[in-house]
Amino acid sequence: MPPSLARRTALALPLLFVPRARAALPHGIPPFPLWIGRTALLAGDGGAARLLLAADGTGTMTVRFFVFCRTLPVRNWQVEEDGLSLRYSRVSALDAGRMIHGEAHILREAPQLLWIEAARHTATFEGFAAADHAGRCG
Repeated sequence: MPPSLARRTALALPLLFVPRARAALPHGIPPFPLWIGRTALLAGDGGAARLLLAADGTGTMTVRFFVFCRTLPVRNWQVEEDGLSLRYSRVSALDAGRMIHGEAHILREAPQLLWIEAARHTATFEGFAAADHAGRCG
């Protein structure tokens, strides 16, 4: 075997052991474990949102309502074993003493996310920004 081929093989070998669930789905939305520590940029049917999942199980969700921008603490979150579903609780945008329990699902068949809180909403994943962009709307 030529040395260059042996070197390429040795470098690529660890990729065989990467769990399949870690790879992005065919339409480009990575599973939720890959969102940790990064700000996800979402465009939803109710407006724009940014979601940061912190490694300690908390995070922030920034949402835009018309001209208002609200940054809401995510008190806790859990990713399901498949990496495609997320359950969370966050502070209400209208009443800081009230908790909203929600869930999000990456849809396998479409390049969208399904968000369920009081109602069902869809959002388009637009990529990631740095963690420090989580508290900004624009």
